[in-house]
Amino acid sequence: MTLEAILQTSTLALDKEKAEDRWDDENRVSYSADGRKLLDAEGFPSEVWVEQGCEILCDEVFAFQDYMADTPLGQEIPLEERNSFLEKIHLPASLTHIGEGCFRECGFLETIRLPKSLLYIGDEAFCDCWQLERITLPAGVKVIGERAFQGCINLYQIRLGRELEVIGEDAFDDCESLETILIPHGMLDYFLTLLPKELHECIEEL
Repeated sequence: MTLEAILQTSTLALDKEKAEDRWDDENRVSYSADGRKLLDAEGFPSEVWVEQGCEILCDEVFAFQDYMADTPLGQEIPLEERNSFLEKIHLPASLTHIGEGCFRECGFLETIRLPKSLLYIGDEAFCDCWQLERITLPAGVKVIGERAFQGCINLYQIRLGRELEVIGEDAFDDCESLETILIPHGMLDYFLTLLPKELHECIEEL
């Protein structure tokens, strides 16, 4: 898939798709009728299995929502309570797109295994995943969106793939524990142009 096609693929859950959705009661998520998009998740368990055939996780599906906090609705929610229910997720080999804010404030998510099929990580996809410590991006990932890993304060290592073409602004902003950005051997000059100067000292070639 070309970069243009990847960027043009919608990660929105459309009203028409929601009207014809298929509900997975065990995982508390809904899919488009053809199974290609995970549209919504509500009251989901701490561990979720996404079914094979799903290609797109839509925007904000596992992100923190106000109902998840103990604070009464309408009152300001303290920072320490802004944690999504999600602790573990199993992603299928068919997945290509992770939508905007998909895992935002999943504060209990410590690890995630991304499938080789993945091409796109949307804006703020993993923003404020405080417990996330290390992550390996599959070689085929072409796009990391703006603020994708912003506020992942315990993230100390990330491995980037050789097909990466876009790293959005502030993708690793406030990743205060980040020590190592692993890149493919022989691609130092290329990644020096992709990554902001303040992260250049973290780069290590494999």
